[in-house]
Amino acid sequence: MSQAISFDVRFVPAGTGSAVWDDPHVDQLIRRFMPHDRDHGPMLGVLHMGAARPTPGVLRNLVVTVGEDVKAGRYGRCFSLFISSEDEDTRSVIGDVAASRNVALFVCSSFDDIEDAEPVGALTARDRETLTLVLEAGGTATALSFAEQVSIEKTAAGNRLASLHKKGYLQRVERPHPAGDLFVDPRSVGRGKVGADR
Repeated sequence: MSQAISFDVRFVPAGTGSAVWDDPHVDQLIRRFMPHDRDHGPMLGVLHMGAARPTPGVLRNLVVTVGEDVKAGRYGRCFSLFISSEDEDTRSVIGDVAASRNVALFVCSSFDDIEDAEPVGALTARDRETLTLVLEAGGTATALSFAEQVSIEKTAAGNRLASLHKKGYLQRVERPHPAGDLFVDPRSVGRGKVGADR
């Protein structure tokens, strides 16, 4: 069922080397690469920081400004933000800021590790369990398939998937009844479960 889904992947390199990254307008850099049209298909935005060491101001702009724009749907309703950094402390701070501001995004050590990206933000234990199960099932789920996978009622399964879509961790591909909407974990692009156009 996932073969028919194609993701547009927008890759934004922040620079090279391990220099301190101090750009007060980093949000403008990201916006140049994002779609002007909010009505687009499934899309990933990947900011690759490499070994650059961002200042607190850059991190605030990345996570808070850009993250809240994503949350508000300014990049479209089918958009997921990934930030890759080789520095573990940077990834940890990004996760802390995302959780404190209730911003949904994924962090990873490199673009090659997108399938292992960690979802950060305000996630409950049940949210994390649901994401893990969807990814283990190939990265896609309908309310019916998820209900069968975890042996719960279809309505309860649909509520769990819809909640993660609303929070920004799953993308939703609307399909007519009786097939039911398809919920997609954007990390499945890295596993080759869904197509990626770069």
